[in-house]
Amino acid sequence: MIQHALEINPQAPEALFDLATYVGYLANDSTAQDYYERAAALSPGNQWYQEVLGNYYQTHNQLDKAIGILEKMSQDQPENPDFLYGLLQMYTRKQDFGKCIDVLNNIEKLEGKSENLSMNKFRMYLQLEQKDKAFAEVESLTREYPNDLRYKVVLGDLYLDNEDASKAYELYQQVLAEEPQNVSAQVSLSSYYEKTGDSAKAKDMMEKLVLNPASDSQTRVQVMRKIIYDSEAQKRDSTYVLGLFDQLLSVPQEDVGIALLCTQYKLQKQMPEPEITASLRQVVQLDPTNNAARIQLLDYAFRRNDYADAAQLCKESIEYSPEELAYYYYMGASLMQLEKKEEALDILLKGVEQINDKSDKSLACSIYGSMGDIYHEMNDSEKTYEAYDKALTYNPDDTMVLNNYAYYLSLEKKDLDKAEEMSFRTVKINPKSFNELDTYAWILFIKGKYTEARIYIDESLKNGGDKEGNIVEHAGDIYSLSGEMEKALEFWQQADSLGAESKTLKQKIKLKKYIE
Repeated sequence: MIQHALEINPQAPEALFDLATYVGYLANDSTAQDYYERAAALSPGNQWYQEVLGNYYQTHNQLDKAIGILEKMSQDQPENPDFLYGLLQMYTRKQDFGKCIDVLNNIEKLEGKSENLSMNKFRMYLQLEQKDKAFAEVESLTREYPNDLRYKVVLGDLYLDNEDASKAYELYQQVLAEEPQNVSAQVSLSSYYEKTGDSAKAKDMMEKLVLNPASDSQTRVQVMRKIIYDSEAQKRDSTYVLGLFDQLLSVPQEDVGIALLCTQYKLQKQMPEPEITASLRQVVQLDPTNNAARIQLLDYAFRRNDYADAAQLCKESIEYSPEELAYYYYMGASLMQLEKKEEALDILLKGVEQINDKSDKSLACSIYGSMGDIYHEMNDSEKTYEAYDKALTYNPDDTMVLNNYAYYLSLEKKDLDKAEEMSFRTVKINPKSFNELDTYAWILFIKGKYTEARIYIDESLKNGGDKEGNIVEHAGDIYSLSGEMEKALEFWQQADSLGAESKTLKQKIKLKKYIE
């Protein structure tokens, strides 16, 4: 269709421009360039054609041609700074810093003096090794905006970076004389002291800065990080750093930054748990959606077996992050430890409502697995196995679910082949787990495979099962039906001393025979 248009009018710029775009898609760059150039030449007043051709030159690194177009467009539309910024980019790429300064001056005529333009000229003059002009450019900012102390600090920073520390110090002091709490000047003066090797004054200035009411949270966090780094490097006692944190956190906080940094520091210093939990609670108070802090608090609660606190933490967390499955799982586990089965089941069922395609499959499995455990304690076999089946759809290799599922089936002497297959999978995954080895041995025992059962119960005992009364009792049962009653009796007596709660254990010992 485009070719047909050109047959009608070979000099049609619209058709040539469209053809350039089309062949450009086909990666025929030289032909595309030719068509773009012809279209732009035939319609010199079409700004869009000129801009596209200029962009084409830029992307194909034909900088001189791109500059030619931008120069022409900036002349045609002198009030439009966009073309000047384009020229600035081109001259910067060519490292023609003199031309860059010319362009910046032209932009300044259009837009007025600004920090950005002056700083750009400063850098260009430095590239040209015209240091006096570079500093004169920024000094002009301080003269034009005498009430904006920020420019004096900027100028001081430039002197400091260019090895003229005395001039930098003079400017910082001028600013602080007018505004003693000027945060930028305090930051820069701290850098000055560090650069000149006066670590004591640098430390004092950082302390003033971090306690300065005018400092924002981001500045405080950055300075505190530096204070911590210096303290660690010099192996100072943590008392000084903690004292600063106490002062900072004794007043209302604008955000969670300082509280988080304080918590990280306490963790790094391996401080006592109450110290860390106090900081974590402050983090959660300032940022209720901080799940990392909540999970850490949960971890501490479980370590000290404070299940009431863990349950309360989870309850609060669910209010702020109802989509987080972990809170439902841990709240269910906490309530189970508190022997509140019905409440635990209720919260787990609410957790199930949050499960979707994007949910963590391991957690989804654990929630259904916990439901299965509760249903088992409620003597509801049907719902127990339904929950376990659902759990395994999310994680077929969850050994806790597989082990419990298999063991409960063996107790009912139901689906023993299925039970054996599931239990054997757990042994393959965790070949040193005494609990899972015991389950597999017990299922083999129930199926009458006594020789194999002995192999696995021996492995269980060897891997720590000899400290568990019910496992030692199982060993006695297996040995008794394997024809080694004397050994079985030893195991039963050992199980009794370990506090095994079997109803038939004492009868087995008294009658010296296995009782189902």
